[in-house]
Amino acid sequence: MAETSPEPLSLSTDNQAPLVDPNPENPNTDSPTSPSTQHSLQSFTSIDAIPEPKTSASIDSSILQEIVSASQHGNITVLRHYLDPSNTSPISANITDSNGITLVHWAALNNRLEALKYLVSIGADADIPAGDMGATPLLWAVRYGLVYIADYLIRETNADVHIKDKNGIGILMAAVFSSNVMMVVYILWTLSYKPQDIDITDPSGRTSLHWAAYQGDFLTVDVLLLAGAKVDIQDSEGFTPLHWGLVNGSKAVLTSLINAKSDITLKTGNEKTCWDIAADMKNSSTWATVLKETGRDPVIGMKNEKKVLGKEWAHFLIFIMPYFILPLTLDIFTSDHSVIMKVAEFITILIVHQVSLKLVLVPSLELSKPSLLKTPLFAGYFSATAYWCIVTWLFKVLPNTYANNPFENIVFFFGAFLTMLTFFKAMNMDPGFIPQETDPGTISQTIFQLLKERKFDSLNYCIYTNIRKPLFSKYSKDKKLNVARFDHYCPWVNNDIGIRNHKVFFFFVLFLELTLTVWLNLALKFLSLFETSSYASACNYLPNSLCQAFNHSPFVFNLLIWCSFQLMWLSLLFFLQIIQISKGLTAYEFSKVHNHNHSTPETSFSSVPADEFNKVKDQERQQDTSTIGLNGHVDDNAIDSGDENLAIPQCACLSSLSRGTSSGIFASRFIALPITLASRIMSSKFCKMVGLEQVMVLTTDLVNHEKDISQQNKLDFGLKTNWLDFLFLRRTGDEYSFRTLTALPINGEGNLNGRLVDYYTLFTLPEFV
Repeated sequence: MAETSPEPLSLSTDNQAPLVDPNPENPNTDSPTSPSTQHSLQSFTSIDAIPEPKTSASIDSSILQEIVSASQHGNITVLRHYLDPSNTSPISANITDSNGITLVHWAALNNRLEALKYLVSIGADADIPAGDMGATPLLWAVRYGLVYIADYLIRETNADVHIKDKNGIGILMAAVFSSNVMMVVYILWTLSYKPQDIDITDPSGRTSLHWAAYQGDFLTVDVLLLAGAKVDIQDSEGFTPLHWGLVNGSKAVLTSLINAKSDITLKTGNEKTCWDIAADMKNSSTWATVLKETGRDPVIGMKNEKKVLGKEWAHFLIFIMPYFILPLTLDIFTSDHSVIMKVAEFITILIVHQVSLKLVLVPSLELSKPSLLKTPLFAGYFSATAYWCIVTWLFKVLPNTYANNPFENIVFFFGAFLTMLTFFKAMNMDPGFIPQETDPGTISQTIFQLLKERKFDSLNYCIYTNIRKPLFSKYSKDKKLNVARFDHYCPWVNNDIGIRNHKVFFFFVLFLELTLTVWLNLALKFLSLFETSSYASACNYLPNSLCQAFNHSPFVFNLLIWCSFQLMWLSLLFFLQIIQISKGLTAYEFSKVHNHNHSTPETSFSSVPADEFNKVKDQERQQDTSTIGLNGHVDDNAIDSGDENLAIPQCACLSSLSRGTSSGIFASRFIALPITLASRIMSSKFCKMVGLEQVMVLTTDLVNHEKDISQQNKLDFGLKTNWLDFLFLRRTGDEYSFRTLTALPINGEGNLNGRLVDYYTLFTLPEFV
C-alpha cells in the first residue's frame, strides 16, 4: 500500500556512503571505526564517499583534506597548525570542502565539542546552511541526537533554532528523527515549546508525533504526548499518528496513542480504517491485543462501557473476596462429600472467582496493564488468612489452651494487633513518591545542570516526571512517579516498598513471622487435645492421631495446613530482607548486583562528546559505589516496562561445566534441560513473588564462590551500622531511642553511615561514604 510508506527524512535524494567516524574510545586517533559505529551523511548531503578536498588556488588539496579530517577526528593540534590566526598565513576557519560543507558541520556531526569550540573561537560561522538540503550544523547535531553539541550551538553561538532545511524539517522534528529521547526532551523544555509549536507540520502535513509513531519510538511518543501533542491531526494522505503507528506495529506506541484518546474511527484519504492498515501490514493480532488491553472491543473498537462497578467498589470487592473464598475452599475439604464432588465444587469456586475477576472486577480498576499482581487480591488473601486465624483463636483455640499456655496466647494477641497495624500501614502509606516537576524554569535548569555534569541521560533524568533521579530510586509506571530508595513491589501489601514504608514493611514481616509461628503452635496444642478422643471416623490418608484431630475440628486443621504453607514463603522473604539489610542494600540494588546490567551510551541515550568520553568514564569509575548502577538501567528505570520482578542470573554450575574438557561439555548438555527447566520455574511470577528466585541467586554465589558483595559495595558500612541506619531515623541532635526507632520519614529522610540524608535529593554520594 503506497500510502503507508512515508518518505524518510532526507536532505538529499542520493544514497550516501558513511562518514568516517573516529573511535570514541580514542578521540585523537586517525583510524576509523567499524561501519556499525559510523555516522551517516544520509539525509544531509549527496556525496558518495569521504569528500575530496576542495581544489583551490590558495589551498593545496592535501592540506584541505588534512584539515577536514582533523575537524572530523577532533584533532585540535592540526587545526591550530593551519587555522590559528597567529600563523603567518592562516587559513580561514570558514573554508568548505568540495561539497560546500564547513568544518563546523564536520565537527558537530562527529560530536567533537572541543574542536567545535576552537573553530568558533577563531571566527568560524556556526550557523551556515550546507549540503543539498541547506542544513545548519545545529540541524545536523540534532538529527543525530548530539545533545551537548546542540546545547553549545544554541546557548553559546546563538544558532537559529527556528531554521528549517529545504524539506521543511525544523529542529523538533529533526530531534524526533534522531530517536534519542533526551534530544527531544532538551528541545521541548529548554526552548519552552508550547503545544501549538509541538504540532507544527512538515510539507506533507505530518507532525513530530506522526514521525515518532511511524518509527515505533514509544519513548518519544510518550514525551510528545506529555508535552501536549495532538493525537488526531491528519496529514496530506489522511493518516493520523495512530495510522502510522499501525504501519510500524509497535504495541507500546499503539497503547500510548489509544490511552491518549486517539480516534480509532478516522479513515485515511483513501477510506482505509485502522483495521485495514493493520491487515495490510500484518499487524492485526497486535492491533486486536492492544484494543483488548485498553478496554475496547477488538472487532469494532468501541470502548467497553459494561462496567457495573466503580473503581473504588471494584478495589474493595477484590480485597474482600478472599474473606469468603478461603473459608469456602477450606470447608470443601472438610465436608463428607465424595472426592469427585469435592473436586467439582472446588472447580466451580475457581471458575466463579476467575470470571468475576477478569470480566468484572479487574477491568473496573482501569489499570494501564491488567495484572492480578497489581490488584489488592493477594493483600486480601493475606488479611483473610489473618482474619480467620484470629477468629479461630478467639472462639476455639483460646478457650481450650489459655489455662496451660497463657503466655503464648498473650503473645499472639499483641502480635496479631501489631501485625495488622503494620500491614495496613505498609499498604496505605506513601512509599516515598517523589513529586513530579511541572515548572518549565525548574525543568530547564535541571537539564542544564545535568549537561554541565555530563549526566544528561535516562539514568539520571526521568522523562516522565521531568526530575533529576536520585540514587536508588525507581520509576513506577502504575503511579507515574519515582519511588525514593525503592526496594520492591509487594503484592501482599499491594504497594511499592520505598524509603518511607520500608521499615514498616520489615516490622510487618517480623510480627507476622512471630505471630504465625505462635498461632501454629497453639493450633497444634489445641488439636492434640482430641488425639485420644472417642470421636473418630474412617480416615485413610492421615495418621490416627491427626485423623481424630481433623474429624473434631476440620476447619482449624485445614487452616493450619494452609498457614504452614504461608509460613514457608514468609520465612524466605524474612531471610532475604535480613540478608539485604545486613549488606546495606535494597532488594532492587541486590538484584542489580547479580544481573550485571551495565548501561551503555546507547541504552542510556547519553551523547557525551567523543573527545570527553574517556574522561567522563574515568570519573564514573572513580565515583562508582559498587558494581550496581545506582540509578538503575534503561529497562528498569525511567523508561522501564513497569515490571518490578527480578531477573534470574545464569546458573553458575552450568557455565562451569560447559568449560574445559569434552566430558564437561557432555555433562553440561546432559543437565542443560533440567537446569533450564528449573530456571524457568524459578523465574515464574509465583517464585519471584515469594522470593525463591533470590534464594537461587544466593545459592549461585555459594556454588560459584563469588567475591563477597560487601567487597564490591561501598554502601556496606558493617553489620551494626547498616542495621542502625535502617532501624533508627536520627535527625540532627537525635540519639538512639525508642522515639527514633518508631520515627518514620516525613519525606525522604534516612540515615547513611550514621548521617542524615534526603533520598529525594540524593544525587551523588556524600563525602562521608
